[in-house]
Amino acid sequence: MDKPKKKYYKYRPSDFAFIITSVGEKYLSNCVNSILKQKDNPGQIIVSLPKKINFKTNSKNVLVIKSNYHNQVYQRSLAKNFLKNKIKILIQLDCGFELQKNSFKDLIEFWSLQDKKVAGLGMIPVDQRLSKINILQKVLLTNSSIPGKVLKSGYVSAWSNSTKTCEVEWLNGGCVSWRLDLCQDIFKRKYPMIPWSVAEDLIYSFNKKKKYKLIISNKLKIKYIINDKNHVINIYKNFQKGFLHSKIIKNFVSNDDRLSLIYYYYTTIFSSVIGILASILQINLNKLCLYLGRLIGGIVKTYKYKIR
Repeated sequence: MDKPKKKYYKYRPSDFAFIITSVGEKYLSNCVNSILKQKDNPGQIIVSLPKKINFKTNSKNVLVIKSNYHNQVYQRSLAKNFLKNKIKILIQLDCGFELQKNSFKDLIEFWSLQDKKVAGLGMIPVDQRLSKINILQKVLLTNSSIPGKVLKSGYVSAWSNSTKTCEVEWLNGGCVSWRLDLCQDIFKRKYPMIPWSVAEDLIYSFNKKKKYKLIISNKLKIKYIINDKNHVINIYKNFQKGFLHSKIIKNFVSNDDRLSLIYYYYTTIFSSVIGILASILQINLNKLCLYLGRLIGGIVKTYKYKIR
């Protein structure tokens, strides 16, 4: 008896909408223009910004909406009120990413080859390759040699090093596309109203992984254009980043039976202590504050409600 054929969907450019969240970085224009330069025009381009940020464009294809809050999850949720009914795929971009030549065309074709169990596709930045995983990272459960792996500790391995198309356990929210018929809940999320939406992509995509497939591909061309080399000392900002990271990840782990709080505490405490000692030896105040924040955030109580 012949096996039933898999069902595939054929998509058109008008089936896709871009939603770009930003706090007004100088790279926003580059990101928007990289979409406008594509041969095919998407159904919509929506830019969601905090009210205090001004962004002007001459293109009639770009809709700018304003948010009362500086929060990626909330800013994206506002797009639901402006999305056309015909939109089938939502492409999320952070303003630090830029499409390459034929990126949109390749994405349309790639989606058209996916079966009905695929909920999300991630794009791998062409020039963002990470260093090799070391033994200490494996022992501390902070990383893995398997791309896009969610470890028992709640920590993850990146998938920037992947050189092929493969299935993963989580997707980066800054360069991802979602099938809206499977992901309507993306507009109904419960997330703290904090400026840095740490791990929001991990929490959402890992939950989707329970029922659906998540795919990454190096065939989908995108470029990361922000220079991460920041030598300015900012004690509060770095401490806050570390603190919020630990607090959010603890909530994530405590609400998912695939993960373990024992592993979380082991990883957070030991990796933070090692990070603090290394920062002192390197005389790196930014990293010192980051790891101090991570250690303290791992000890204090987390949010009472389940973040999703």
